[in-house]
Amino acid sequence: MKKLLWLSVIIFTLFVQQSCSSNAAEKSEKKDSVVAEIAPTKGTVDKQLSAFARYISGVHDAGSDSLESSEFWKLHAAKTDLRWRLLMQNVGTPIGTWVSEKNYLPKTAPKTLLYPFAGGDFFYANLFYPNRDTVIMIGLEPVGSVFDVNTVDRAKLEDYLTTLDRCMFYPHKLGFFRTLSMDDDFAHELMNGTLHTFMFYLARNGFDLHYVEYFNLDSEGNAVAVAPGAEAKGLKIGYSNKSDKQVRQLVYISQDISNTAIQKSPGTINYLKQRGNVVSFFKAASYLMYKDYFSDITNVVLGQSKIILQDDSGMPLSAMQKGGFTTEVLGEYTKTIGLFSNYFQKDMRAEYEAKKPAKLPFTIGYNAEFGECNLQLGTKK
Repeated sequence: MKKLLWLSVIIFTLFVQQSCSSNAAEKSEKKDSVVAEIAPTKGTVDKQLSAFARYISGVHDAGSDSLESSEFWKLHAAKTDLRWRLLMQNVGTPIGTWVSEKNYLPKTAPKTLLYPFAGGDFFYANLFYPNRDTVIMIGLEPVGSVFDVNTVDRAKLEDYLTTLDRCMFYPHKLGFFRTLSMDDDFAHELMNGTLHTFMFYLARNGFDLHYVEYFNLDSEGNAVAVAPGAEAKGLKIGYSNKSDKQVRQLVYISQDISNTAIQKSPGTINYLKQRGNVVSFFKAASYLMYKDYFSDITNVVLGQSKIILQDDSGMPLSAMQKGGFTTEVLGEYTKTIGLFSNYFQKDMRAEYEAKKPAKLPFTIGYNAEFGECNLQLGTKK
């Protein structure tokens, strides 16, 4: 991996799936996930990476006065500030308040979050599961790389910031990130992967960056160092805020996690099995785990999760219940969008009608356009 010479190149040092053991004794021996890859102390902030993240997210950086002097960046920063305030007002703050009041994350909850089918969506992961030591996200999108803003043509840089702005805020109007839209956005010459969305959200949430590392996984699920310039399927970002005593880690893996893909490339599923107990999150997951050919990732989630929070596009409520979870239905559930109408759960609808849970104070997911939001909370018995 290469070291950035003012944001030129990142250091290479090295997220809209297999059966877990059915042996109860083995399950009882599972330990809460240990963040072995994270340094025990806070470590040094990488000022160049942090400055890059702040630049693209429209946040002032003390060492970037010359870069921030351009009229285009000032306009980008002002527009981003306004949109971010509106996003937090309409989405972020209501969710954060609800999470705090709901208190479904006891101190004993595992410190690793697993978020399959995530793409670059760190925003919701951090809202619904704050203060995790490790966030593992999986998606089809590439990992991406940083560039040197000092050497990029002005027109290209402005086009990049415009693309980034669209990618960051348009999905929140829909309530979900669209895979096809992300494919288009990440085909951009400069905005070439999820790294850019991660850095944007990290900077906007007040985090400093410590490192960016790329890796691949061998068949056993072990991280393998990637030589400079080689293709990488994995990405690690170290980050922290001022109150953190250690560096947190965001892990993203670019991987198809259908059963067929896992059989051909088992590294990702074996990596997840090594993590021990986790908490899990699903949103706008295209109902993939309703299908038999995503049973491997479903079994891993059910086997290793202590808490699952999802909307109805994750897995059927009955799957959680059969997997040993006590479940609670939240919000409203009256329909699915037309594209996924064949995945409507009549039994879950009956449970909503019987229990009549309160409407949630926010909207996310496919039904956001209808002003409706549903969540299901599963807790391991």
